[in-house]
Amino acid sequence: MKRKLLGLLMFSFPCLALSSGGYEVSVMVKDAEKELIFPPIEIPFFGQTVISHAGDCAYSGKLTQESETTIRLEGKMSCHYKEGDSFMDMPALSLDGSGQVVSIELGDGDAHMWKYNVEVKPIN
Repeated sequence: MKRKLLGLLMFSFPCLALSSGGYEVSVMVKDAEKELIFPPIEIPFFGQTVISHAGDCAYSGKLTQESETTIRLEGKMSCHYKEGDSFMDMPALSLDGSGQVVSIELGDGDAHMWKYNVEVKPIN
């Protein structure tokens, strides 16, 4: 009886179904000099910030729920080099709650171009 009630509640409230198992987020950032592939991070709950490290850089990601079917990823990247530190707010992404791959290229010319790749998939 409890299982039937839980199933009925999850189908009645899609937002509960979206957040039930959390999400795995994979990030890659590439510029003219290097490519950073961050280990996948698991974000079990909306609103929780999780951090992944690659080389001298860290990526922190946070998911929030925008609607019944859409989630929002907000990310920040920071790098600590001998020459100095750099910090960047990554573009916020509205994604399909069932999972999605997004690739964005930003910059002005080949020397200043960088690519931001994100894959978000639900954990069942």
